[in-house]
Amino acid sequence: MNTIKFCSKCGTPIGPEEKFCGGCGASVAQMEAEAGISSAPQAAPAQAPVQQTVQPDMNAQYAQPAYSQAPAPQTAPKPNPFTKLGGWFVSHKKLSVIIGAAVIVLVVGIIILCNILKYQVIDAKDLFKIEFKGIEGCGTVEAELNCYESYYYSASDASALLGDYADEFDLDELTDSKGKETVSKYFSLDNSTLKKAFSKVDDAKEARSMRAALLKQDKDGNYRIKLKIDNNKNLKNGDKVKCTVKYNEDLLKDKNIKLKNTEFELTVKDLKVGEEIDFFKDVKVSFSGFDGYGTVSVDTGSAYPFLYYDYDYYTENLKNGDKYTVTCNLSVYGVEESGDKCWFEYDGKYYTYAKGAVKDNQITKEYTVEGLGETTTIDPFEGLEYNCSGGIPFVRVSSVKEESINDKIKDYVYYSVECDGYIGEGATFKVTCSPKSTLGENGITLSGDTESDGWGDTQYYKEIKVDDSFPAYVTSDNGIAAMDSYKTLIDEKIEDMKNDIKGHYSPLGTDFDGKVKSIESFDKVDTYVAFTNDTNYDSWGDVNKVINLYKITVKTDDDKNNKATFYAAVYCRNIVADGETFTEDVNFSADYFDKDSDFKKDMVDLKDYTLTKCTANASGSDKDKNDDETSATTTTAATTTTAATEKTDESKADTKATTTTKDSKDSKAETTLVP
Repeated sequence: MNTIKFCSKCGTPIGPEEKFCGGCGASVAQMEAEAGISSAPQAAPAQAPVQQTVQPDMNAQYAQPAYSQAPAPQTAPKPNPFTKLGGWFVSHKKLSVIIGAAVIVLVVGIIILCNILKYQVIDAKDLFKIEFKGIEGCGTVEAELNCYESYYYSASDASALLGDYADEFDLDELTDSKGKETVSKYFSLDNSTLKKAFSKVDDAKEARSMRAALLKQDKDGNYRIKLKIDNNKNLKNGDKVKCTVKYNEDLLKDKNIKLKNTEFELTVKDLKVGEEIDFFKDVKVSFSGFDGYGTVSVDTGSAYPFLYYDYDYYTENLKNGDKYTVTCNLSVYGVEESGDKCWFEYDGKYYTYAKGAVKDNQITKEYTVEGLGETTTIDPFEGLEYNCSGGIPFVRVSSVKEESINDKIKDYVYYSVECDGYIGEGATFKVTCSPKSTLGENGITLSGDTESDGWGDTQYYKEIKVDDSFPAYVTSDNGIAAMDSYKTLIDEKIEDMKNDIKGHYSPLGTDFDGKVKSIESFDKVDTYVAFTNDTNYDSWGDVNKVINLYKITVKTDDDKNNKATFYAAVYCRNIVADGETFTEDVNFSADYFDKDSDFKKDMVDLKDYTLTKCTANASGSDKDKNDDETSATTTTAATTTTAATEKTDESKADTKATTTTKDSKDSKAETTLVP
């Protein structure tokens, strides 16, 4: 156990078990050694070694003498200068406690004072830029560190590393018109300003380090020092708000920085009076037209420069009672919310509107359609006629005749026809009527079946059945009427034929001697129609041939037989009757025959066509009378149809129609009839 009661270095009392001074940290063992006080018992003196008798040795004279080490004499301890002082304290215990406590308080006070003096104390309010934003009754307080953007400090610190080459940062663009920085002095980029702000240090490097501590950011890039403002909404001028600075105290202590005035109060001021916005103040919506086809007109006005409007510019087909929507778009930045209102500043003025009235910068309003007139309904397919190519049984409808369209809708609709190839009587084709938007605007609606076209617009359609009102290829029933309609053309053709016959030898197809001196007669015998037996249209073939057969008598210069008789067929192909009108711009051809039987044999291939002599013409007059020779040899066509059933599978059978054509020689030909 040691005997020292007070430290010989600083005088601080030392406990019996302490090894170091609690005041200055001096070693107790060292102080005891200096004072001559041993803290361990001394060892007993060493005994002299017993000397043994040895035998004489031949080399004794060379042997080294044996010695024993004697113990060193013990030095008397030096007197302890604190022994008497310690005894005094022991005898004056109460006073000793008072003196010790006073010493401790003095030491602690010195330590605290030193700590206080080493910190840079900053008024927290000086770190922030505080502004009052908004309008009266809807104001807020905005506060942020009054500093530059963080990249300026990064650039400044990088520049400072260059030492004498770039000790100062260029502040030209960061100062006001008077050359003064606009930030807090604690966030200055100027070294001299920064050293004055952080007066506890003389080194600009340390000042920048302290500035960096104030500018610490979190992982999201937000400054750690923040200002919390209580009840920061619905503020009006004169209101008091409490402000509290939030920061990391330990982080600043590491850089010898302490903040004071971390809680303070602000008085709200400078709030402006704002205007409540009427978003549809000048918007005017009007409807016109007829019910079901109404149109809209919108005038948005110009109440506010920051509002623009969206609506359907091309809305059609409106009816009374419909809803029409206009959308108002708010085109501003920096809209703030405070209490029950939103506010913003635009061109030096303040505006407000109720919170929740605008969503995603839009607000809508519905208008009810009303005041539209009544409409008239029309069947767009009534009375239509069609442009066709060919005729029954091979008719193809291409379009609607313009002159057949109802005058009330003619300018407001257009038609299209879908016809699947060439069809016969009883088959159908599709007609579509597409109304223009102007139809409804003129108070007209259409009736009938509807469908949507490729653009989603409504169109009307109808399946039309081919009947006897459609054009049809000429048959034996109207062959005479057809040829009568071409009388002028036929007469011209006959004149050309007479010119070719007179003064010439026998025409191709006839055989008589001598040149023709004169034509004694050129008489019509009969009219015939040759009609195809095909059931499918073939554009390369003829559907019909309408033929006038003529008997010609001539005088020749032949000495033995100066009179000859032969026949001529004047004909045209593919004649179509459309009501009482027949194909225009036809071309007539002519062939010659020695006998009328040659005409019937050679004019038409009976395997592909049925040749029929025509009956009375359309006016009901009898056919031209023939001479006895012609009448005796005239072909009488009797058409009979038989049905032959031919199985194609277990459930279907095809019926083939055949016709038998008889002439005076009882020759027969089986041909397929047109269905």
